[in-house]
Amino acid sequence: MKYDSLLIEKPRSRPLAVRTAWGVVTAACWLVYAYLWLPVVTLLLWTLGLRVAAFELYLRNDSVDPLLLILLPLLAVAAAVALIGWAEINRRRFANKERRAPTPNVGAQDVGRALGAAAHLPERLQSAKVVTLRMDDDARPYDLAPVPRPTPAAPIPPKQTERSGS
Repeated sequence: MKYDSLLIEKPRSRPLAVRTAWGVVTAACWLVYAYLWLPVVTLLLWTLGLRVAAFELYLRNDSVDPLLLILLPLLAVAAAVALIGWAEINRRRFANKERRAPTPNVGAQDVGRALGAAAHLPERLQSAKVVTLRMDDDARPYDLAPVPRPTPAAPIPPKQTERSGS
């Protein structure tokens, strides 16, 4: 089956300038989207009392504490550095290390026993692509019927347009 090239894309096959341009367009769209949500966020923060807290902390004396202007950004940068540093430590610590063991294959007979199926059913189930599984009242499979593959429809020919010659 042929894929639709408009749906399946290979972004790495596009030039770097095109990918960068689309990245900038995407970031700009997200910024516009966030900007449109600002009135709702502001209303929510006012409802939760943030405006009152800001007034009590900073604006009551008509002055802003210079220590807060310096300390709050430094604390934010310190928190960011700590989180990014911890992430980098873990990235380097676990890079190229696969800690998950591969899952062993389960035999058809083990699956059949777990399902409570007849002895011949697991092999038939394993060899079929698409099946309808018939089950008894106790939800144990007792038979299967292969589902036939659908035949592809004939392609629709393009419409012929009449050209008028004058």
